[in-house]
Amino acid sequence: MSDQTFRFLLIEKDLFVARDMQEGLRMALPDCDIRCLSLPEDIHGALAETEAQNGSAPRVVIVTKLSVDQIDLLGLTDAASRHRAEMVVRRGDDPPEAVAARGWFSLASPFTWDDLSDLAGDLRGRRSAA
Repeated sequence: MSDQTFRFLLIEKDLFVARDMQEGLRMALPDCDIRCLSLPEDIHGALAETEAQNGSAPRVVIVTKLSVDQIDLLGLTDAASRHRAEMVVRRGDDPPEAVAARGWFSLASPFTWDDLSDLAGDLRGRRSAA
C-alpha cells in the first residue's frame, strides 16, 4: 500500500533484546533499515547520518526504553523533532497515556513479535511528518 521505508534507531544495551527486536521488525517491515545504538548519545550522529543521505530519506523511528524525563534530559526530544524522527518508548517508567500525549508510540516491554507487528501497522497508518 505504501512505498515508504523506515530506519529504526534502537537504543538498547542488551544485545539479545536488540537482536530480537531487529528480527521482529524485519518480519513486520522487510525493507526497513535498523541501526542498534548502545548509548543514547550515539543518536545524534545516527540522525545526522540519515539527514546527510542523498535521495529519498527514510522515515526515522527511534526506539528506546528510557523514561520521558531521561529522553528530555539527554536532548533526544529536541533531536528527534529537528530531524522529524518518530519516537517509540518501551513501557516502563511512564504510563502509555503520558507517552501518547507527546504524540509518541508505546511498545510493550517485554515485547512480542506481534507487538512489533502492531507497531509497524501503527507507523504505516500515521503519515510522515514531512
